[in-house]
Amino acid sequence: MRTRLLLYLLGWTLMTSGAALLLPVPFSLAAGDGAVLAFVLPSMVFFLLGGLLARAGREHPERVLVREGAYFLVGAWLVLTAAAMLPYMLSGILPFLDALSEGVSGITTTRLTLLPADAPRSLVFWRSLTQWLGGLYIIFLLVTVMPQTSAWFGMALVMPRGISTGRLLPSMRRLAWRVGRVYIWATAVFAAVFAGLGLSTFDALNLSMVTLATGGCYDAAPLGGTRGVLLSFALMAAMLFASGNFFFYAETIRRRSFSESDGANEMKAVLRLVAVAGLIVSMHLWKNGVYGFWESLRQGFFATAAFLSTTGTSPEMFAWWPDFDRFLLLLLAFIGGSIASSAGGLKILRVMVLAKAARQELVRTLHPRMVFRVEVLNRVVPNAMVGYLLAFFALYVGSFFGGAILFSAMGIELLSAMGLSVACLTSAGPVALLVGDAGLYTAIGESGRMVCAALMLLGRLEIFSFLFVLQTFLGRWKGRW
Repeated sequence: MRTRLLLYLLGWTLMTSGAALLLPVPFSLAAGDGAVLAFVLPSMVFFLLGGLLARAGREHPERVLVREGAYFLVGAWLVLTAAAMLPYMLSGILPFLDALSEGVSGITTTRLTLLPADAPRSLVFWRSLTQWLGGLYIIFLLVTVMPQTSAWFGMALVMPRGISTGRLLPSMRRLAWRVGRVYIWATAVFAAVFAGLGLSTFDALNLSMVTLATGGCYDAAPLGGTRGVLLSFALMAAMLFASGNFFFYAETIRRRSFSESDGANEMKAVLRLVAVAGLIVSMHLWKNGVYGFWESLRQGFFATAAFLSTTGTSPEMFAWWPDFDRFLLLLLAFIGGSIASSAGGLKILRVMVLAKAARQELVRTLHPRMVFRVEVLNRVVPNAMVGYLLAFFALYVGSFFGGAILFSAMGIELLSAMGLSVACLTSAGPVALLVGDAGLYTAIGESGRMVCAALMLLGRLEIFSFLFVLQTFLGRWKGRW
């Protein structure tokens, strides 16, 4: 492996994390909460260490290979986790292991938090910022190293014509800026919309950041009346936008047209699923007398958008909902949004490919000589990709059951253990509250939260990147023997 390139990439990741650590400082100074050093000290360390690594790797090759991509993917999440946890620990608001859990939960955009309700505004803003940065890094990784490690796991199917990721750093930077700019501008636009609907500037900014990152871990002051209804629709639009194809958005802006954008078909699939599932949930809520007709429509579609995008929503909302509706929302979180989005889960395109492949295998048993091909979004899926996706699905389900078994061994009730495993693996924290109590995450203890952190990172690493690095380490260890 060419270490200079890895050092260069990790160096810049450290320096950008150091810059992000300075953003909550004005909030800390204005409030006088004494947390300034908790941000400034790690920022200085990250700047220094990042500069040294970037300098050591300045004579790097321009071409990124699969091995470097996989190692950087793992290394970047570890760097981001370290940056996210340090302010909580240095400020004294959380001990080391709790700070680590909070950092992983934030950077993986999972709505599971240990932050006290009376935490300083600077740390509240930092929690929202870490989620926003986690979503931004996901978008950046999608157009840089992810195609090198995950192209055969469905990524290649959502690349619009005219967009080429390549393996050269200059082309990666250009594409990352084009796609990342959509994410940044969308955050600003939705923050302005939320502020216009009556939220304070601080609440509007935090709510916009966590919603675009599909993190959902910020509860702004509720609004009543017409403004509350309008805010719920604005949140629904933000969640659907965040679960869409960012390649499609960037290409649409570049071409100023929806034509010739293959990602539009994936976005249509997301919207169709929201429409069907939202109608089913709404009608079931109305039939069971949970809400009136119009309120059932609003609540049902809002919850559907929230869980399909893996953003989640307040647990008080569905505490009295029927089991059928809560189970359907759990399945939606397991499916997730678009591959090229900040949402978690299996991703809807992969589920579509697997469903069509399963159907064709059933038909093949009756017509063994017939030639089949899987078509999704007007593209033919290569047989090799179908095989990779089957392996991905098996590992994903295996990780889910592995997490559930570990939680059960810790004494957690079976359904709660399964819900918590899904919540961590899909980065949709409120899923754990669909089948468990609101205090489940805080009650599982430090060992349980470490398992949660491992599942969160595993889900965001797309599993195969982690296994690739693990296989490399095991291969070298066996070679020494």
